[in-house]
Amino acid sequence: MVKIGWQPIETAPKDGTRILTFSPRAPESEKAPIRINEWRGRDWWCTNAEYWPPTHWMPLPAPPIIPAP
Repeated sequence: MVKIGWQPIETAPKDGTRILTFSPRAPESEKAPIRINEWRGRDWWCTNAEYWPPTHWMPLPAPPIIPAP
């Protein structure tokens, strides 16, 4: 069972699953302390992860259900 809510980054999946990550050190100019991210081999894949590494993660929400026209 997958927990809902923010969890420590150490518990994030490292199998390439896309997740939301939170980087509190990201500067205001980035306007995105929360990003979609995934583990790629030895590090997190996202813009500027080497400067502002994520500290927390959570599963992506389900996409919206759009009724057919």
